[in-house]
Amino acid sequence: MSSILSIISVLFLPALITIILLYGIKKKAPIYDIFISGAKDGLQTCVEILPFLIGIFIAIEALTSSGAMQFLEKAAAPLFELLNIPKELISLVILRPVSGSGSLVVVESIMEKTGPDSFPGRAAAVMAGSCETIFYVLALYFGVTSVKKMKHAFIAGLVGYIAGVFASVYICIYL
Repeated sequence: MSSILSIISVLFLPALITIILLYGIKKKAPIYDIFISGAKDGLQTCVEILPFLIGIFIAIEALTSSGAMQFLEKAAAPLFELLNIPKELISLVILRPVSGSGSLVVVESIMEKTGPDSFPGRAAAVMAGSCETIFYVLALYFGVTSVKKMKHAFIAGLVGYIAGVFASVYICIYL
């Protein structure tokens, strides 16, 4: 069974490209011109997104370099203790909604300090895989589009994120 899956996974992308090319030839579409147009659009999107990405990374660096992250961790510690969430996860919970890659560094730090099989290590892994980067997504998608009213998206993202944090912790408690 695993050999069949490995063959399928190796052949999937070439087969998909072949199907797309054959469909384009059948429809007599200018395949190369469409590809070049898509590549131009992709590069334009990268250029449009870049300022938002730079802004997020600068904000994260300012948060950690200024000592604000340590202050937030100390301020949030009593609440996390009350909710039975390990203190090792505080910085991850604070950083995850802002940056996925920044939070992976925090997950790595948690794994090094507590071990991957520890409760904080498992909860951090589940949280990194299941919780969304709210501010990153909002800045990226709403920054590039003309949509300016993001109140409902923000509230939905925040509720989903909080649910994901609690689910990550409490599922790991029960498993």
